[in-house]
Amino acid sequence: MTKKITIIVLLIFMPFAMLFVINKVSIMYYKIRYDTTYKNYQEGIVAKNYVVFPVSKVIPQDLVSENINFDTINYKFILPLKHQYYDEQKGEAIISNCTYVFDKSGVLVSKTESAEEKEQQKEFEHCIKLEENLLYDNKMADVLYFSKERYCYSWNPFRGYGSPTGTGRNMTWEGTAYIDLKMKTEILKLKIEEVFAQNFFSNTYGKWDYELNTSVYQLPVEFQKIADVAFFVRHKSYGPNELYVIKAR
Repeated sequence: MTKKITIIVLLIFMPFAMLFVINKVSIMYYKIRYDTTYKNYQEGIVAKNYVVFPVSKVIPQDLVSENINFDTINYKFILPLKHQYYDEQKGEAIISNCTYVFDKSGVLVSKTESAEEKEQQKEFEHCIKLEENLLYDNKMADVLYFSKERYCYSWNPFRGYGSPTGTGRNMTWEGTAYIDLKMKTEILKLKIEEVFAQNFFSNTYGKWDYELNTSVYQLPVEFQKIADVAFFVRHKSYGPNELYVIKAR
């Protein structure tokens, strides 16, 4: 009798075990497949027409669209940023103002420390603001594949109803997104880790189904003939944001 029960239990659970194994093998296959052509943005991307390289780490709340400007007279990009570092002698975190200036080809030409924010504002004459894309508007990016790595669940039954219970869905996946970033003359293939996706059953996602937590700042179309340069920002949940330059080769 015991043997018969064991056989029945095995027959019941065998399909689930097979599905689990097939799913794991499928994930491994696609991860290996996409890893050959999609590169982690942190390692720097060298494509046919573009180069992506890191510039700096800045305080999250201070890197916003109004802080990335283009001087239409002198053809230069001006980024007034804030940096944070730890002063061991004082035993506290120090925040400093720092202005980065890039030429129209995306080369850093100066980095100036300034004590007061108003000193940074002097640089803004004849400037236009770069337009922010991707964070709230995903037309620039397509997620080709999402590798599910960690299942996240909130035990708060009221989550999703808004403040103070929290927004978003209870069931999410954390993993790696393989995205096509559509630039002017080429599609950049980027791999972004620590992405959250809200489609529980599928590896394909529509708009608003995933949180890339990235922004791309570009010149308005009428100025893109002057400079084919963009700024890529990864918004971090913990620690400073990451700032990268995307420039034509």
